[in-house]
Formats: sequence, C-alpha cells, structure tokens
Amino acid sequence: MSLNPNSATRREFSEHFIAARPPSGADAEYIAVFQATQHLLSLLINHAGMVETENAQQPFMEPAKSKNRVYAMWDFVGRTMGILLNNVRSYSNPGRSQDEAWRDAVGRSQLADMLLQDESRGDSMHRMTWGSGFDARFPFGDEIKQASTAVVNAIA
Repeated sequence: MSLNPNSATRREFSEHFIAARPPSGADAEYIAVFQATQHLLSLLINHAGMVETENAQQPFMEPAKSKNRVYAMWDFVGRTMGILLNNVRSYSNPGRSQDEAWRDAVGRSQLADMLLQDESRGDSMHRMTWGSGFDARFPFGDEIKQASTAVVNAIA
C-alpha cells in the first residue's frame, strides 16, 4: 500500500507502519527490534502531544501545528520504522551488521532512547532547530520511556 504524504495523515502513516509485519525469514533480533519500534510508534502517535495539538490528524507533509518534543520523536521513530521496513536488506544474521541501513536504524534507536530518557537534552536539541517555536508542554511519561528502552534492549 502506498500512501500519499500530501493527503494521508500522520495517523494513517503510523497505522500503516504499526500494521506491517516483519519480512518472512527474519531472525529473532530483527523481529524484536521491529515490533518494539512499532509499539513505541503506537504510543507516540496516541500521545496528547500528537492528538490534542491535532498533529496526528494533519497530512504528513503539512507543517506541524505544534512543534513539540512528542512530534519530533514521533517523526524520528517513524522514519526509523521506515528504514527497518523498507531499507534493511539482511533480515537474518550473519551479515546484518554489515548492512548500512541496519546500522542506521540501530544508531537512530539508541539516539531516540537517549533523547526520550533525558527530555532536557532533547529539548535543547529541538530548540536549536525550532527556536522560540518549540513547545515543551508534553512530557513523555514512563510508558514511552520504557518502550524506548525495550527497543534498545532488543538490539543484540
């Protein structure tokens, strides 16, 4: 299924990734990372920082109504899910460590976890990007932080 980023909402993109299944023949590590990333993406798209601000209901390509930490991490984790789904070539070890897309997804997952665990560090980074337009109202909460840690823990 191909979604049009100019008309499909961020929620529709998220649901597309959340409904995806790992490739057949994928090993346990890949499946664990894939499913843990899906769970984290599900929590982020349903967070108040996406729903109450109407970011989830907007078309993917439309500028966010609220440039907040949840939107930023939703975007980052969603793009990581896209890499896992569309770019990783070696779904079964050995050899996956040589796959540039896999290394990218692992690095992105580790960075996401660092920014989710330390909201002030993430906020500093987002303020550099968005300046005074950054909205820091929405804390992540323990469930999202635990889900992010689960992604990193799934990486062997």
